[in-house]
Formats: sequence, structure tokens, C-alpha cells
Amino acid sequence: MTFLSLGFVVLICAPSLVTGATKPLPSVYLQMDFKFTWSEFCLMETYFQTKLAELLLQDNGEPINATQIYLINFDDNCPAKNNVDKASLLFYVIKADGTVDKDMTKQAFNVLYYLVENNLGRLFGPVFELKIEKVSAKGEDAPATPTGFTEMERTYIAIGIAVGILIVIVTILVVVYLIKDRKRRKRNGEANQTQEFIGEEKKLQTTEQEPSNVNVSPYVHVEEPSHAETKF
Repeated sequence: MTFLSLGFVVLICAPSLVTGATKPLPSVYLQMDFKFTWSEFCLMETYFQTKLAELLLQDNGEPINATQIYLINFDDNCPAKNNVDKASLLFYVIKADGTVDKDMTKQAFNVLYYLVENNLGRLFGPVFELKIEKVSAKGEDAPATPTGFTEMERTYIAIGIAVGILIVIVTILVVVYLIKDRKRRKRNGEANQTQEFIGEEKKLQTTEQEPSNVNVSPYVHVEEPSHAETKF
């Protein structure tokens, strides 16, 4: 009877013991597949958390703390020695008290999904440009894959339009400056040619007005005395 009771207790406690060995997954978390191997990604833990935290803004407009990015399977794969398997990271966002922040985790998914789908990984961090294969949301409370424009998308579109307009304005200003500069150079060239022409004309006039060095004596008719004798 004693052995039966002991066996019954073990059967009851076994599931809880197994569950305690591995932390259960939350109702919403993210999976991010990289082109990095685990050996490479294991060196980027802090960098990844910091860059992701910078993209997630709180209600007061401030980014969350990097320590709020909880990496589920990082410790299970790092440090990885010569691990050539592609890194597939599981993570979610936690609150200050350590509980799951579902809203911020969903926000992280929307931001990352948009960046990956539009090949804007460089905005997440230069190291991650073209190095992220896929981002997906997991769990029973996982958000649906975005199909329309999100608030983040509209923000980036607005930024893109503003940058495009700025480029057009700068281009127009440069073209106007070059045209004005060309006209100014042309006017200066014509003015110089006019001044040179006037100078040459003055030299010619001065040369023509100079007096001649040859003295021309007027012709004087002198009547010769008569050789006829005068008789008294």
C-alpha cells in the first residue's frame, strides 16, 4: 500500500517537475530566423537587445530598456563552438516586474515584420542588413500577419516622402545656382570683352591725334629787284 501511495504521488508530481525544468512559453512570443550561425549570433546578444529596444517606444515616447528583451533560447545555444546551424531566436518583451508585455511584444512583431518585408534591416542595425530571413509571431495570443499599412508603415512612408521632397528641393536649388552662375560668368566675360574693345579704340584715337614732326614752311613770294638803271 505504501509503495502504491508513493507511486501515485510521483505520478502526480512528475509533470510539475518536468515543467519546472523548462520555463513554459508565454502566450505570445516571436521567432526570428537569421542567416547568421549560432556561433556568430552568440556575440550579438547585447547588440540585438539594444537595437530592438531603440525601436520600441513607450507611451511617454521613450524607448524601452534593453533588459526588457527576454531571449528564450539564447542560453541553450550559446556559447556555441563551431555551431554552423542557422540561428533561430525565440524572444518576447517583459515588463519591469518580469511578466510578459503582450502589447509591446506585438508591437515588436509589427516593426520587425515591416522592416524585414521591405528589406530595411539596416534600420534595425547595419549588422542585420539582409541577414534576417523571417520574423513570425507564435503562441495563442500571437497577432495576425499585417496585410495593410500599420502606423509604423505610415510613419516610414511619410519620412520617405519628406526625404524625396527635400531631395527635389535641393536639386532645384543646385540647378538654379548653376544657371545663375553661368549667366554671371557670361556677363563678366562680355563686360571684359567690351572693356578691351573700348581700350583698343582709345589707343587708335590717341595715335591718330598725335602732331606730325615735319615743319612745313609757307610759300613766300619775294619780288626780285629790277636791274634797270635809273636816269636823272
